[in-house]
Formats: sequence, C-alpha cells, structure tokens
Amino acid sequence: MGAGAYGGWSPRTAVEPGAAAATPFEAAEGLLAEILFDFQGISRREFRQGVLETMGRSPSSRLFHLDVKEADTAREHVREILRSIRCARDPRAVLRSLGEALRDHDPYDGALPWLELAVLALTAETGLPTAVLLRLIGLLRALTPTPGPERLLGHLPPRAPGRNLIDGRTTLPEILGRLLDHFGGPDPGYALTFLDGLVRDPELAPRHPQLAEIGVLLTSLTVARPAPREVAAGRLVVQIRLDPETPEHIEASRYHLRASYYRQPLAGGPIERLNDLVAGDSLAKEDLVTEGSARLAGWQALFTEMARSKRSPVRIEFLLPKALLGHSAELWSPTPGGYRLGLLHPVVVRSLDRYINPWLQTPDWYERWEHLFAETMECEAVDRIGWPPLHPERAADLPGWLDGRPTLACLGLDTPYDDLDPRVRTAVLDAMVFDGVPAMLWRRTPGAPTDLVEALRRDRPRSLAHLPEAVHRHRKVTRAAESQDGITLFWDDPNCVDPDQDAGFPGMV
Repeated sequence: MGAGAYGGWSPRTAVEPGAAAATPFEAAEGLLAEILFDFQGISRREFRQGVLETMGRSPSSRLFHLDVKEADTAREHVREILRSIRCARDPRAVLRSLGEALRDHDPYDGALPWLELAVLALTAETGLPTAVLLRLIGLLRALTPTPGPERLLGHLPPRAPGRNLIDGRTTLPEILGRLLDHFGGPDPGYALTFLDGLVRDPELAPRHPQLAEIGVLLTSLTVARPAPREVAAGRLVVQIRLDPETPEHIEASRYHLRASYYRQPLAGGPIERLNDLVAGDSLAKEDLVTEGSARLAGWQALFTEMARSKRSPVRIEFLLPKALLGHSAELWSPTPGGYRLGLLHPVVVRSLDRYINPWLQTPDWYERWEHLFAETMECEAVDRIGWPPLHPERAADLPGWLDGRPTLACLGLDTPYDDLDPRVRTAVLDAMVFDGVPAMLWRRTPGAPTDLVEALRRDRPRSLAHLPEAVHRHRKVTRAAESQDGITLFWDDPNCVDPDQDAGFPGMV
C-alpha cells in the first residue's frame, strides 16, 4: 500500500484522541478509501458509475447514485461517494449496499473481503468496539506478505462456529469476518483467540512488526474472553469403514474393515482423531456381522477409552459403499454376551463414497445439514421428514420435488432400500450427491411408514438433529418385537469427516 487515498492515513486514526468526537463513519473514511482504491476497476469511471447505479436499485439505497456529486478524478469521486454515504439517512444500510454492489461487479477482487470486514465493523454488533476493530483491520491489511493458509488455519479455534466453512482458500479477512459474524449474538472470543495465536506465532513475528502493535491493542482490551462453550468431554464417534476389496456385483464380495474413533463437541463440529484399529484380513459379505463384531471386540484401545469416559455419549457410524447401504449395521455385537450395538448406542450408516470423495462434498450438503438443527413451534420435528413419491415411473420427478424444498434435510423411504426399483435407487443416490441430502430413514422390512413416524413422535425430538437418539430409543423399546427391529438411519454429518483417513492406517501404501 502506498501513502493512502487521503495522503498517508494511518490505521491509528481510528482510536486517536483527536478522532474521538468524530462519528464512526468519519473516522473510517480513510480506511474505506484505501480499501476501495485496491479494487482493480475503481479507477475507471464506468466501473464506479455501474456500482452506483446498482446501489441506486437497492431498496436500502434507492436512487443513491443521484445524490453523489460528479468529480473529475477517481480520488475525488471516491471522496464524494463516502461523503454521501456518511450523510445518508441510514448510512449503515447504504454502506451495506455498497458492499453488495461491489460483490456483484467484481466478486473475485481481493479487496472485497477487506471491504466486507470493514462494513461488518461499521454496521453490526461484533462484541468489539468499532474503533478497535477498524484499527485491527488497518494493521492486518499492512501484513505483507499476508500469512499463508497453513499459518492461518493453524491458529483457528477448533470449536469456533462455522469452522467447517473455513479451508485453505479462505483469506485472512474472510476468516476474521466469519469468526465475528455468527449466530448466537456478539461474541468476539474466537476472533481474539485467533488473533492471539497470530501475534504469538514465532514464525510470523520477525517478518511482521505490525503484529507487535496488534498484541499491544489486544492486551489493552477489556472485552472478556468467553469460557469454552462445551464443558463436557464431548461425543465419542466410532467410525467403522467397509471398503470393497472385490467388485461389488459379484456374489462372493469381500470388504476390508478399517475403523477409527474420534472426539466431537456435543453441539457438533470438527472431530479429533484419537485412535485407529489395526487393519486385518478382508471379510466376506456373509461374515460381516460375526467376524466384524469379533474384530471390534478385540479393539482394546476403544474399550479403554469408553471405560475412561463413561458418561460421554457415543455414536457408531458405519461408512458403507452404496451397494451395502442396506446392511444391518446395528446387529453387530462386539460384547461377550452378544448384545447388539443398536441397543447399546445410536448406530447410523453413511456414504463411504461421499466421505472419501471431495467432489461429492457440495455446499448443498452443508446447507441442508444445518436445517436438521432447526427447531419450530409450527409442527413436530418428525413432520419435517419428507416422503417423496418412489414409484419407478416417477423417479425422474425427485430432483424437481427436492428443488422445491430447499430446507428439507431428511428423506423418508416408504420402501426398504434393498427392495427399491433400480431407477428409484439411482434417483435416491443422486439426491444425496446432487441435492446434498444428509439424512434418510427407512424400514428394512415392508410396512407403513406412518407406524415409524408415530413411534419416533413419541420421543418428541426437539429437532431432527436428535434422530439418532430417537431411533436408538425406538430400537430399545421394540427389541422384543422382531418385526419392528429393522430400521436404518442414514446420517451423513459433513463436519464428522477425516480427510486424512485414507493415509492414516498401518499397511496402506
């Protein structure tokens, strides 16, 4: 950055005593101007006019372009734009419309995330004083070169809201914006923890003197650092994975059993791998329940972990290829008395294909997953399970049916998965891949789906996020009735994915 659009503006201006009487927008105009001048197209009159005309069509800044005085130079024109925003009846709304217009006209410009972060500082409650956050933005913009993704990701709090949406492509301002702008009210704790990590990073400090200034600023803050949200040990997640070792269409197919267990916060989110099961010989399909149960029974590390954290909830996840999704996973019994897993803990199945293939991990998957946690007073949670028509001649209608239900997160199948017509089964699998459906429920024996819904309704789950526990309870209540025992819950938690799983097992090449 050079001298700045306003002749050498310093990020300190936002908190110097002389600026105390200025409005936040007056104090921020220099920073906003510098960010705007980083846009590639801002020096062109037609670009600026296009942005203003887009703002003028927004309900938040109707006809705003008519209020901005023309200027001969880009520098003067930007000054007039910012002055007009400051003088508007609702400057916050108009500033937001500026950010939206720039996103429309130049969505990939590197200056856009910085502008959106500055807009957040001026228009939203983040838990940090506006002047402090503006100064932080100024100091962070001065980090040249910007720390790489491996350094940034290394300082992210593991339980931060939206952690699953941050990856190696997320920029520094985008990370800070997501840590500050989340559901649940203002809470700057995660953002401060992230910044503390950057300040204390021994690799970054020698190259970035601005970090020392940021450290002084953070030390002077009186904002309380929140206590960890989860005081419990978290959920133990055991993943049992069956990789096809032979083509699945042959009769005597075999599977390679691998397994790991993880710790996950009770509210959901990223997982931490704790231990892996040593891989053994492959298993024949007809021996999966018996031989697989014996392998789990010999997993001493898992036994020790479960004994150490007796009160921690446990979820058993079977990662299955598509040809095996109808497998009776809850019948595995790794105990001396032959007690079934499905009666001891919630047992779910999930797609091995989507787990191991990043191409199938689409934004729709994450978005529909979030809708599982929605609570409503309008209907029971189980009434939000969608039951599409599954007649073979109507299989092609499923994409349109789902497109009209963007918040639907769980499908109910009125026919057992293994009994589905091939055309319907393909449509159901496509719904998982292309529409991002994260959860499905079906009986493994023919029967009215209403019976299953009514059974789950008796557990009165507050949201569909409690389906694993509701199904577990139903299995326990109906354990004496064989005809009621066959229920599969497909449960594909996008946060509960270990991208390093393929490389983390002994004997893998």
